[in-house]
Order: sequence, then structure tokens, then C-alpha cells
Amino acid sequence: MTIPNQARVRTGAPAPAKARAQAGSAGEPAKSRRHFRADIQALRAIAVLLVVIYHLRPERISGGFIGVDVFFVISGFLITSHLVREAAATGRVRLGAFWAARARRILPASLVTIAVTIGVTAFISPATALEDLRRQALASTFYVQNWVLAGDAVDYSASDNAATAFQHFWSLSVEEQFYVFWPFAVALALLVAVKVAGGRPGPHRSRGDGAFSASAFRMGLMAIFGLIVLASLAYSIWAVRDGRADGYFITTTRIWELGLGGLLAVIGTRGLPRPARYVLAYLGLAAILASAFVLDGDTPFPGLAALPVVLGSAAVIWAGTSKEDESPLARFDPWSFGARLRPAQWVGDRSYSLYLWHFPVIVLWPLIFPGRIGYLDVAAMLVVSLVLAHLSYRFIEQPVRRSAFLTRSTGRSLGFGLTGMVLVAGLAVAYPYIGGRATGDWAELASYAAARSPLGAQAAGDGKVPTFTGHIAAITPSPLVARKDRNIAFSAEDCVAGARGKVTPSCTAGDPDAALTVALVGDSHARMYSTALAQLAERDGFLLTTYLHNSCPFNPIPRDREVRNETVCTAPNSVTMKALLADPPDLVITTWAFNANAHFIEHGATGVPGASGFADYWNQLRDAGSKVLVIADAPEQDQDAVDCVAANYDNPDVCATSRKQALVGLDLLADAAQAAPDATVADFTDAFCTDTICKAVVGNVLVYTDDSHLTDTFAVSLTPRIERAMDSALAS
Repeated sequence: MTIPNQARVRTGAPAPAKARAQAGSAGEPAKSRRHFRADIQALRAIAVLLVVIYHLRPERISGGFIGVDVFFVISGFLITSHLVREAAATGRVRLGAFWAARARRILPASLVTIAVTIGVTAFISPATALEDLRRQALASTFYVQNWVLAGDAVDYSASDNAATAFQHFWSLSVEEQFYVFWPFAVALALLVAVKVAGGRPGPHRSRGDGAFSASAFRMGLMAIFGLIVLASLAYSIWAVRDGRADGYFITTTRIWELGLGGLLAVIGTRGLPRPARYVLAYLGLAAILASAFVLDGDTPFPGLAALPVVLGSAAVIWAGTSKEDESPLARFDPWSFGARLRPAQWVGDRSYSLYLWHFPVIVLWPLIFPGRIGYLDVAAMLVVSLVLAHLSYRFIEQPVRRSAFLTRSTGRSLGFGLTGMVLVAGLAVAYPYIGGRATGDWAELASYAAARSPLGAQAAGDGKVPTFTGHIAAITPSPLVARKDRNIAFSAEDCVAGARGKVTPSCTAGDPDAALTVALVGDSHARMYSTALAQLAERDGFLLTTYLHNSCPFNPIPRDREVRNETVCTAPNSVTMKALLADPPDLVITTWAFNANAHFIEHGATGVPGASGFADYWNQLRDAGSKVLVIADAPEQDQDAVDCVAANYDNPDVCATSRKQALVGLDLLADAAQAAPDATVADFTDAFCTDTICKAVVGNVLVYTDDSHLTDTFAVSLTPRIERAMDSALAS
């Protein structure tokens, strides 16, 4: 997301007094001669509307997230234009003044947005969300949100990753990091120019005067920027092809987009004939809009997929149509005319604030107004976002930007920004205490529950599935930490591939020289059993090898969501299958998320989507000498179990789901098993469900980390059932 920047670049004619005043108030030299770029403001409007509509209705503009990439190019162009102008005019880069100007432009609106969002979410968000909200609020305040999300390996478009009201600050974080180091790149080019000329830093003079070489400065900028762009683009392409889950967020995969805008600022936007400029502008707009409607959340991004929108944005800027272009062609050109219309300029002026406010509104709306989101809700969210954007622009952005008190002093501006960040950070630290949530005894109760016996699934049997085994409502793990109660050793990147990973890694546990070998193969639902199996391997002395790939069931048939790239799962599955056939383990254990994977694109001989693929793999393993154990998937809840239990700690049975609704996908398992009769099927439903409901808490243990993944605590409590199922499969 670009900063709230008046789109002004240097020209050969004096700027009007109003333009000079605005330039000066923004922390830029008031004497510089500029003209207004209506096309850039309109491009901002297009970019922010793409993002907003995508977040409101992603099915309408499936690739609207590319609006952020448009902003990156705009920011790189405008910021580099400012830095290069100053360096060329004065022979130096004033880091303090540059950062002070950025602080005045960026921090006021963003810090107010964060503070207000903290205040609202502290009262209406589930208690289980407060810790993550605090962490992301702090990360947003200090502009490292993209790295926090990268560390979490969040899939920006994944439906099973609940977005926080601060998630969109990732792009602002990328830009702020760019603003920190980019001036040094300009300064390095300036130093090269000084060395070439044999002079000292000073006003821009020709090479003969000995100050610095203008041509060397320009060539140095192009060389440095070019290297940064090429290196970042290459890394971005590699990260995407490698399926890195963090590739979407990290600065190193994105900096080339801002850098390309910087290169454009050095190359300049003059020299093109007017007709060619119009053609270039339309080609650029076509590339942007095509990307917005062709790409979607399953597209590996950024990498090569980002090239059309980035080059398209650069083309529109390079075309350089402006408010002052009053040629006959401009008067009859829809883009030139439309870009100057008041609505486009109004949205462009407020694009920064609109970006800031729209996402908290969208995320918090269902918490304030529960129920199905309809078209009236969408319209209301858009209106509220626009109103907040206008108020933010009118009463926060503009007053601070024009404040003589701040603009006269670099130190004062930086101190003002730092003080605001510290105050908001303090508010974020106090997050859990603002709403007065009574959760202080949950940790103590969790310790009490963990000492109970029998615990979890071991308390279930003979048709009974008790919620509590004592007279006290005590739950382990505590709802506050349940989302983190998952296997750590087999969740690392070198042991499990991300949803778009190209290779399925393998990891081992137990005795490498054991006579008995066991393989665990499948998606994140197979990974749920890795801790229990690893403990059994260590105890009983067999070798466990895991092949885990999130969102990829072990099946050769692609699913409909992979039509754009059918090798997302099928290619790595094929490699895994070859490894298993080359050295067949004694036992292969597998399962998968039934409901999420019910849309295979081939029905096969059984008539059930995907069943023939599972059966084919199981039969191949049987023919190679391996026994196959298929674990029926855990019942799926109809809501987030952690949030529900947190809200109903003393009576978690209200969070139960009807048995019929929870046991989805069993027809797929039944048909696959019928086509592979030698496979052993283990069904642990009796550990979760009574005859009518499937519970969220069993034997004092919180069963789920969300609506379908098991907590490690509960999965380990299934160990006796898993052991019996393994013995049965090996004996078959």
C-alpha cells in the first residue's frame, strides 16, 4: 500500500503557489518545480478499489489483491523521484529530513487506526484471539507485520486462517522497510558520482566543475537499482516455485516491485510521442485489470505472476498523461478524461486512509452484526470505510501534513512519530486487560485437568463420551493456548510442505535400524497423529518415516481447485509414491481431511470423486508388500471450537455438533475401502461422538485447535486406539 503522497514530479515550469505550498508542507522542498499527476492519483483510486472490493467480495474480483502491487510501483516511483531530485539539486541525501517527512505522512493515520482497532477488538473479539491481536498490533505499530505473518506462514487467502484486523498492515510494513534502506542506495550512487568526478558532495554541477558527475550519478542509480530489482525478482520467482509459505509477505520477494518504480523515476517519463503514451497507458491498464480478473487466491504469487501488473503499472506511469495535457487527443481520450474526474481524484486522495480503515471494518463487521453477510452489509461496510477514510484524511492526515510546528523541525517530527508509536505499543501490550476478560484461572484449571486420569479419548468408551471426568469444569489445553497445542517437531518446514510446496519432505523418528518400518503419509490431518506415532516409535523401537504435505491428500487424482495447476499435489504425491515403492515400509498409515478434499475432478470406477485414486495407491502399496492402515477423519465441527469453548467454558457441550453433520466424507472412505479390500480402516468416532453429537471437549481435553484439526493433547490420548489399529493392520 502506498503512502499518502501528493503525486507530484519535477517539470520544467514553475508550479502554482498552491502546489509549492503543499509540497513544502509535506516535507519536500517548496522551491522545486512540479506539476500534478492526475493519472497517478487515479491509478491510486483503481488500486485501492481493487483491494477493497476483493476483501469485500473476492468472488467478484478474484485477483483484486494485485492492487497492493500497483501501490508498490507508485511508491517506488514517487519516493525515488523525490530522493533523486534532492540529491541532484543539493549533492546530498538528508536522511533525517526524509524520514521525518515520511513520519508526518504515514504515522498519524496508521497509529490512530491501530489504536481505535485495539479499543474495539478488545471488547468484541473472542478472548482466544487477544494474544494474537496484541502480537499483530505491535508488529503493525513497528512495521514488521509482514515478517510476523511470514513467520506464521499464513496463507493470505486461506479460509482456515482467521484474518485479524491488522493483517493488511503487511504491505505497509514492506513499504516502510523500503523507505529505511532505499535512501542509502541513492546515497551510494551519489558517492560513486563524487568519486568519479574527484570532488566532494555539494550542489549539482557538471563533471568539469569537480563536484560530482551527473552521468555517473544516473548510471550508478540504474546499476544499483537494477541489481536490487533483478536479485529480488529472481528470489521471488524461486520462492514461489519452491512453494515457500512465507513468500507472499517477505520484503525480499517484493522489493523489486518498488525498485522497478524507482528505476522508472531515474529513466524519466519524457521522450515518448503523445500517441505512443496513450497506447502505453491503455496497455498498462489492460494488464492491471486482466491480472485482477484472471488471477485468484490459488495463483502462486508474486513471482512471475506479478510481472504483468507491475509492468502494467509502470507503463501507466511512464505514459505520463497529466492534468495539464490539454491536447485534442487528451480531450477525447477516456483515460485522460476519467483520471481527472472529481470522484477518481477524491478516492485517490483518500486511498491511504481507505486502505487503513477498510480491513478492520470488514473483519469486525461480523462480530458486531452476527449472521450471514448480504449485499446490504457489503454496501454498508463500503460506506463506513469511505466515511472513515474521509474523516481520517480531513482531520488527521491533512492537519499533521500541514503543521508548521512539525515541518519546521526534523527532530520534532521524528520525536512526534516515535512518541506516538510508543503510546500505541503500550495500548497493544495492555490488550487483554482492556476488555476485562475473566480468564486468569484457566491456566491453573488446565494444570488440574492435565493431572486427571483417564484423560481425553481414554475417558471415552462403552458408548460414553464424558465431557469432564471430575466435578470441576477444567479444560486442558487452556483455550488461550489451544491453537498452539500441535506437534512442533513435525510442523517445521523441513518436515511438512506448505499447500503449494513442490516437494513433500520426509522426516524420521525411532530406531533407524529397526526391523519394523512404518510410514505416515498425507495432509495436515495425517500430521495430527505424528506425535502419538513418534512416541510409539521411540517406545517400541520401530522406525517411523513421515511424508506430510498440507492440503494434499495422498491421491493421484487432482481436485477441482487445482485445475490451474494440476501438479500442485499430484506431482509431489507421485514422487512420494515412488519412494514408498522403492523401499516398501511394513505399514503405511494415511488419512486426509474428508470435507476439504471432496471435490476431485475424476470419479473413477466407484462413482465417488477421488475414491478410485485412493484405492489405486493403496493397492499398489499392497502389491509392493506394505500393509495399509487408513484412519477415518476426525469429526468436523460446525464452528471454531476454541472460540466457542472460551465463550462457554463451564458448559462446552453447547459447542457440540450433530453427529450427522460432523461425520462428512465417509462415503468416500467406504467406496475407496471397497475398491481396496486389503486396506485396514480404523474409525475412532467413538472417542468423539455419542449417538447424537460430536463434542468439542472430551475427558477434560479440548479436542480441536479450530474446527477440524486435533490438539496434540487429544491426539496423544488416542494412542491406545492407534496402537490397536496398527496391530490389526500388521496382522491382516
